[in-house]
Amino acid sequence: MNVFYDISRWIPSIKRIDSYIRWGLTKPLFRAAMYIAFAFWSINDPMGLSSAADRALSNQLGRFRAFMQPISTAPITVVNIDYPSITGLHNRGDGWMVADDWPLTYADHGRILRDLAMPRHGESAPAAIFYDILFERPRVTSGNLGSLGRTLSRLKENHNAARIYLAGGGSFLSMSKQSLVQLNNPSLAVSAWEGVGDNYPLQAQLSNVFGSKMTGSAASILYQELCRARHDDCRWIQSTDLPPLSPQWYITGNSDCPAGKSSIWHDVKTVIMRLAAFSASLENPPSSCMPVHQVRLSQLYGDQPVSLRPPHIRLGEPYVVLVGNVMPSLNDYVESTLYGQIAGVYLHANALINLVNQGDQYIKERDVFWFSLFTLLVTIYLCMWFRGAFGNDGWFGRRRIWLVNAIIKVDGVGHGSLIIKAFKSMFIAVFYAAAVIAGYIIFTMFNEHPQGWLVLLAFIPFLKEVVLSGESRYVQGNEDSYE
Repeated sequence: MNVFYDISRWIPSIKRIDSYIRWGLTKPLFRAAMYIAFAFWSINDPMGLSSAADRALSNQLGRFRAFMQPISTAPITVVNIDYPSITGLHNRGDGWMVADDWPLTYADHGRILRDLAMPRHGESAPAAIFYDILFERPRVTSGNLGSLGRTLSRLKENHNAARIYLAGGGSFLSMSKQSLVQLNNPSLAVSAWEGVGDNYPLQAQLSNVFGSKMTGSAASILYQELCRARHDDCRWIQSTDLPPLSPQWYITGNSDCPAGKSSIWHDVKTVIMRLAAFSASLENPPSSCMPVHQVRLSQLYGDQPVSLRPPHIRLGEPYVVLVGNVMPSLNDYVESTLYGQIAGVYLHANALINLVNQGDQYIKERDVFWFSLFTLLVTIYLCMWFRGAFGNDGWFGRRRIWLVNAIIKVDGVGHGSLIIKAFKSMFIAVFYAAAVIAGYIIFTMFNEHPQGWLVLLAFIPFLKEVVLSGESRYVQGNEDSYE
């Protein structure tokens, strides 16, 4: 009984609120405020559908761009530390490598860095090396971390050696202070971050090192070292307020790599089949088609070692090296739009490719929230004006575009005819196709990746229906019809 008594106490208040809402709905400004609140809520993408659609479309446009514009190999070498290399260099105890499995000993890491950083086989050393291995804390089973620190210090003092940067982690995953001390405060690059989605930051926080100071990411630092070796002016990248890079994956134009019209056509067919609810998958090229020089660690040793220098680079020209583990069991893999699952070191290499090819014109993600909100406000105003909400005669039904009227006169059919509906559907399809083409032009010519524009395109027709339908109930004397 007490429950029903408590509810009955609220009934007069509820009726009063309902009367206020009914009175407010008779006022154009109140209805406009409701439409605006609804639009604002929608473009904030509360369900994440728009961001997912934007990401899927931008990924597909990136694939088209890669297939249409293959590039030559960049001055970048990626050295893969994999299981075959470890077992081969250990050679059942007869090789120089101490460890026969991952993780390697600190002595092994020191040997690898020394061999890569110094000139070898008559070739100059690389401009810089990024060692994508995080020495989070000293590990007793791997030996003495201090010995690796002494090796790094000797290489730093050697003017003929390459500059070495170790993976420093980021704000949530970083080296311990014990590791920093034993490694003699090595040069670090940010290798982990959060809060930027699928983008690649050029600057990020590196905790436990410089008091969470903004530090360059691996690709940013290697790009600066490459510019310094080339005597190029790249001071723009030292700014701490640069927007993150929206990474685009590239492919070489080698004969064994599927670039060109055939790959584009296959992707188009796959997209069409998916839209038709058929199961279809994209064909990814092999990771060997990435425009970098790729070698396995074991290939750098033996009777006929592979050159660390990219084949197309002339002797003496600068290049940089990235070293990382390529082992599925370590789960250090990322999803790429072009190659599928790929080792994490290639994420840094790909970001560096973007910087080498485009410099300060790299593709950036642009938020169009305020433009979207302005467009929706204009849509709301025009729809209410069409219905005469602001004292105008509702003239939308009498102001049909000339082609619709021409079809009505020729065929003598009403507003609900299949011809009119087919024309409306065709007009919407052309509108969306033009919008996608415009997005591709912005993407390829202006190196901009607008974020949130798909929700705008999808929401405008829905908002129009909502406003026009709502206004038809509250605008007096409105005899126009709308379909």
